Amino acid sequence: MDPFGNYLVQKLVQYGTGEQRAALIDGTVERMVEVALNVHGTRVVQKMVECADSAAQQSALCAALLPSIMQLIRDMNANHVVQRCLAALPAELAAGIYDRAVSDCLAIATHRHGCCVLQRCLDHAPAPHREEIIGEVVRLAPKLVVDPFGNYVYILDLRQPPLTHAIVQALRGGFAELSLQKFSSNVIEKCLKSGDPTAVAVVANELTASEAFATLLHDPFANYVIQTLLTVGKDDVVALLVAQITPHLPTLRSTLYGKRIQAKLLKRCPATKAALPQR
Repeated sequence: MDPFGNYLVQKLVQYGTGEQRAALIDGTVERMVEVALNVHGTRVVQKMVECADSAAQQSALCAALLPSIMQLIRDMNANHVVQRCLAALPAELAAGIYDRAVSDCLAIATHRHGCCVLQRCLDHAPAPHREEIIGEVVRLAPKLVVDPFGNYVYILDLRQPPLTHAIVQALRGGFAELSLQKFSSNVIEKCLKSGDPTAVAVVANELTASEAFATLLHDPFANYVIQTLLTVGKDDVVALLVAQITPHLPTLRSTLYGKRIQAKLLKRCPATKAALPQR
């Protein structure tokens, strides 16, 4: 854990023999968690995980780390050790991490460092574990999308129609309210840009039917959702938006965000210019 000595130990781990590496791991096992939590020690443990080249070494590391996995996931230094475990260890040894990603998904996803670990779980998990995690992420969608860290979980590859569809269904009935919030509006935009026309239609129908539609047009976050709909929507969606926005054209220029929607609308549908009040 020394600010200089840790570099020497990293080199020994990397270039030493298998026996020397095993001895270093065995000598650290009892304090492995403490070392992983340390700003300098974390680099040593990461190197051990990366260079462990036998089942015995890998098993020893897992046995030392897994009992404290939640503490490690949420620590600013140790979370990098967990991420290295996901990238370097066989899936069967990392299974304990994937299991916690499911059982404690909300606590992990809404944590500053945990959300990064959860994304790495989605990157590295074998299909069965990945499907379990995604299922839990979808189930928790209404809680995660409004969280400053949980919303980042949805910056995963949304260009998978079944996944986008599942998230849209989980959020259905709340799109107007979610569009008004900073973090969740970002997720809605991602869903709209995913290339799934069904998602676009669902969101457009719900927003245009909302009593808060006029508010959405002038809102600092929701206006971007409306703009995105105008950009990615097919003709039928745009026609629906035009019909709902046109009565509000006289007031759009009164706010910065309204002006942006007006400009987007005129670009997509120049004919709507005739509905603007003449100066």
